[in-house]
Amino acid sequence: MGSGLTGSKKKDAYKMPPHNASNEQMKWQKYCIDNNIRISPYGINNEPGKWKIAIALGPYKRGEKIYYAPNVYDKYSIWPEYYKMCKYYYDKHTRRV
Repeated sequence: MGSGLTGSKKKDAYKMPPHNASNEQMKWQKYCIDNNIRISPYGINNEPGKWKIAIALGPYKRGEKIYYAPNVYDKYSIWPEYYKMCKYYYDKHTRRV
């Protein structure tokens, strides 16, 4: 049994939902990008509207270890969780004890 989606509706079901990041979220994301902390939504094959979050640390290396957050996110939770992870790494590396 198929998903009942056809043509562009099927493609649309796999698109990331829109999100306007706050200044704080952009700061966390920029920190991660500048420091080779690569965090990215990762679509789940054959599950439209479902994502995991992939994390790779350090400069890109062929065959590198990619970590995946254990949860599956939908269009309502993907962006808040993505930015929560960016904030985690931002806080972890910028907090002074």
